[in-house]
Amino acid sequence: MKKITLFLFCIAIFSSCDREELTSVSKPDLSAYPTKRQNMYPIVLVHGMCGWGRDEMFGYKYWGGFGDTQTYLNFNGYKTFTASVGPLSSNWDRAVELYYNIVGGRVDYGAAHALKHGHNRFGETYTGFYKQWSATNKVHFVGHSLGGASPRFLIQLLENGDADEMAYVPSHNETPTSDLFKGNKKNWVASHTSIAGVQNGALTVDSDSFREVLMKMVLGIGTIGGIGLEQNTFYNFDLGHWGLQRQPKETVKAYFDRISAKTASGTPVTARFWDSKDNCMYDMKVTTMQQQNQWVKSSPNVYYASYTFNDTKQQSNRNWTPIPSMSLLFQLESAHIGKTSADLPEGFNSWRPNDGLVSVVSSQYPLGHDYVLMDPANRKLAQKGVWDVHPTINGQDHLSVVAPDLLQSTTISLNNFYLGIAKDLSYLPK
Repeated sequence: MKKITLFLFCIAIFSSCDREELTSVSKPDLSAYPTKRQNMYPIVLVHGMCGWGRDEMFGYKYWGGFGDTQTYLNFNGYKTFTASVGPLSSNWDRAVELYYNIVGGRVDYGAAHALKHGHNRFGETYTGFYKQWSATNKVHFVGHSLGGASPRFLIQLLENGDADEMAYVPSHNETPTSDLFKGNKKNWVASHTSIAGVQNGALTVDSDSFREVLMKMVLGIGTIGGIGLEQNTFYNFDLGHWGLQRQPKETVKAYFDRISAKTASGTPVTARFWDSKDNCMYDMKVTTMQQQNQWVKSSPNVYYASYTFNDTKQQSNRNWTPIPSMSLLFQLESAHIGKTSADLPEGFNSWRPNDGLVSVVSSQYPLGHDYVLMDPANRKLAQKGVWDVHPTINGQDHLSVVAPDLLQSTTISLNNFYLGIAKDLSYLPK
C-alpha cells in the first residue's frame, strides 16, 4: 500500500466555480461553433511536470493510466501522438524539446540560452513523429498542467523567433542558429487546448517547502511500485544537457545515489540545475509567469481553449476546502491554497478555488490576454488569439483529469472527455 501511495504521489505532484466577477474582454465571433469535421490535423498530447513518455513507467500511461488516451483517439479516427519532454525542465527547454519531438533531429536549446543558464547547447536526438509539420500540415496541441503552458512558448518561438539567438554570431566551427529561433513559421499550429493548465503560476510552487518535497519525490521515484532496481529504463528526467543523464547500464539506485551526492565542498551535484532560473520550479512561480505572459503572446493565428477544474467548496469564512472525494494526496496543499491571503493578481480570493494543485484563476487563461466565456447553451466560435474558456468542471482534481482514480474518473469517462475535445478540434476551420 505504501508503494502504491508513493506511486500516486509522484504522478500527482506533476502532474463549476466560475468567478462571478469574471467577464469577457473580447467580442466572440458571431458564427455558431461548427458541427462537422473541417480538418484532419493530428493532436499532440503534452504532459505536465514530472510526466513521462509512452515508453516509460512500464506501460502506465500519463494520458490514461492503465488505459490509453492516444490509442483510443487513434481508434476513433483522430490521429494522435504523445510527446515526451523534460519533466522538470523550464518552459523554454520543454518547448524546444517538443519541437524536435515532432520534426526530429538533435535538440538545440540555443547557443545564447545555453550560455546564459550554464548548460549544454545540445540534448537528445529524436526521430520525429510528424516530420511533415508545416503551415500546410498543422497540429493541435493538447497539454495538461505545465503542458498547458509549454506549447505557448513553442508557438511564440515558431512565429517570432528569439532576438538573442538570432543576434548570436557562431564561431567558425560552431553550429549555426537553429531555424526554430528564426521565426517566420506562422500557421504551423491550428489550436492549443489547456487542461488544468498552469497559465499564471501555481501557489504550490511558491511555498518554501516545495523544492525540498520535489527533490525527495525525484529520489523516491526509484522505489515506485516495487520496480526492479536493475532495470535500465523506466523514467527519463531528460536532463542530459545539464550533465545529469543516466549512464548506460547504470542501475536506478546507482543513478539516484549519484545525482543526490554532494561535491567535496558539500554542494549537491544537482545544485546548478535546482538553483538556476531554467527549471519548472522557477517558471511556475506566479511572479515568473506574470513576466513570461508579457513576452509569450496569444497568437492571432491559433485557436485557444481551456478546461478548468475545481475540487473545493467555499466555506462561510470565504476559505475554500477540499471536497471529500479529492485525492488525499492533494488535500493538505489544496487547503493551503484555499485560504491564501498572498498579494496576487486579481486578488487572493480568486486564487482560492483549486483542483488540488492549481487555482481556477490560473488555469482559465493567461491574465492580460483576450478571452471569452463559452456558453454551452449557445456556443459561438471564439476568434483566433482569443481564449475559449469552458465552464469550470466541479468534482475532479488535478490528477483525475488525465488518469482514472476510481472516485472521480474512470477510463470510460476520460475517453469520452478527450473524444469530445478531439471532435471540437476537428470542427475548427482550416
